[in-house]
Amino acid sequence: MYYMDARNISKPQWTSTGLLGLLRASLPPSDRARAVATHVNANPPPERLDSDQLAEVASAWRDRSSFGDLGAESVAQALEMVARRRAEKQSRIQAMGKRLSDLMRLP
Repeated sequence: MYYMDARNISKPQWTSTGLLGLLRASLPPSDRARAVATHVNANPPPERLDSDQLAEVASAWRDRSSFGDLGAESVAQALEMVARRRAEKQSRIQAMGKRLSDLMRLP
C-alpha cells in the first residue's frame, strides 16, 4: 500500500462523548465533577428582545450618554438600528402574509 493510499478514518470529535469525554475522564475525580457541572450549568443566553424592547433599551443608553458615558451614543445607535431592522422585517412578513391571503382568497 502506498503512503497516499492510506487514509486516517478516525477523526477527533470535540463532543462530550469524543475528546472532551476522554479529557474529562483523565481528570482526578473532584476536577472531573467540577468540569461536568460547569458544562451542564452554563449560563443560558438572555431572551431575545423584540423591536419595542430594543428601542426602550436604546433610549436608556441615550440617557446614559447625556450623563457623560462616552460609548453610550454608539451603543444606542446600534440598538436602534437593530430595532428598526426587526420592525421592518416584521412588517415585510405581515405584508407577504397579506398578499398570500389575497392570492388564496382567504378572509
